[in-house]
Parts: sequence; structure tokens; C-alpha cells
Amino acid sequence: MSKWIFALIQFFPLSTFATFAFWSGAPSNDRWVDAFQISACLGLIQLAILLPQKAPLNRLVLAGNIYLILGGLAALSQQWWYLKLYGSLRESAIILLMVIVGSLTTFISSSGFIAVKGSHRKFSIYLLIATILMLPFAFYFEGNRIYAAVLPIIFLAILQRYLSYVAKEKLMVQSAS
Repeated sequence: MSKWIFALIQFFPLSTFATFAFWSGAPSNDRWVDAFQISACLGLIQLAILLPQKAPLNRLVLAGNIYLILGGLAALSQQWWYLKLYGSLRESAIILLMVIVGSLTTFISSSGFIAVKGSHRKFSIYLLIATILMLPFAFYFEGNRIYAAVLPIIFLAILQRYLSYVAKEKLMVQSAS
């Protein structure tokens, strides 16, 4: 899959969720549920396309899709307590899931949080620390989607791309020597 196409569509399910849920201001309960169900389907489709790819899946995208899929499953199975938990956590819920996915992949996966197979773990730890540092922004700016979620996620996506680039360069130097 072309790198440019992937870069454009990687956060499509999450963008669709935000657009659908918040298009006309604060979402109603029905629009919230519908947004999760629609976006969960998009997240599942995206994972079905991306998981078979040779390159490891972007962990931020994975966390975003897990957020949507869990919300969609909660809506489908009428687990309102779970959606209330999301509602009380607000924007920090997705950042928390990124911290969980980042922690697991940093210490369990050979590709780490930065999704570069064989890379030095320190790059994943840098991204994990940056993700943890986004939590105060999510809590402080709660209710302001731009400052609490959009800007932190954009920052993390850029940082992940930079760290994975540096990690790949270091791997190339190691393999050449």
C-alpha cells in the first residue's frame, strides 16, 4: 500500500467518529452511539486491511481503532456503563488507551510502540513517555476536543513518524557495518 495513501487514511475511522459525533456541537446519546457503531465498523475494516500487511501496524492507529471498536461493541451490546466511562473520561479515554497499547507493545513486541521491527527500545520508550505526558493536556482541556485530543494525537503521530524514521536509519547503519 502506498505510504501516502496510508498516511491519509490511517486516522480515517477516528476522524469519522469525531466528525459524526460532534458535527452539530455536543453529541446527543443517540448520535454518540451511532458514531461509535459506524466508526467501529470502519476501524474493523481498516484493521482487516492493515493487519495482513508486511509492515507492523501503527500503534497509535491501533489504539484509536481499539477505542472505537470497544465503544461500538459497548453500544451494540447496550453496555451503557462502558459508554458512561468513556463519557466521564472524555478525550483522555483515547490517550489512556494509547498509553496501554504503548506500554504493552514497548515491552512485549519486537517492533515496539514505534512499530519498527528490531529497533532499539529507547525510541518506543520516548514515544511512551510523550504519550503519558499528553494525559495532563487531555484532563486540563477536557471538553475542548482540539486541545485535549486532536493536537496531542497529531503531535504523537508526528513524533512516532520521526522516531520510526530515526530507528530505521540506525538499523540501516547497523546492517551496513
